Amino acid sequence: MLALVLRLATIVFILVGLLHLVLGLHADMLLGARLPVEAVNDPVLDSQNRFYGTAFMLYGVLLSLGARDLSRHAAMLQCCFWCFFAGGLARLVSWALHGAPSPMVVALLVTELLLPPLLSVWLSHTARDA
Repeated sequence: MLALVLRLATIVFILVGLLHLVLGLHADMLLGARLPVEAVNDPVLDSQNRFYGTAFMLYGVLLSLGARDLSRHAAMLQCCFWCFFAGGLARLVSWALHGAPSPMVVALLVTELLLPPLLSVWLSHTARDA
């Protein structure tokens, strides 16, 4: 069952990464970012956003590879889970420094803080039982 969940997550990560790759900063605007035209047209910000989109797709690729053999790839999957959790912590830092993000980003933050520990425990039990 965990392998299926990871395969479904793969689709989400790759689609979100593609969204940022194709739309650049406009993808952030879909999440509620209020960006002036100058920022949207800034080549550095656009480049960074598209780069992070491809990096985000890497999560999907790694989850897909890990789902093929949970026991063999448990360490790599744990790293993925905890890096994703760290991303949620980074959002908390941003919230503390700059105020509350949009409701959509708060929803992402909740999933980033809750899902990785749950998936980590699930993986530990699955790998131990295998």
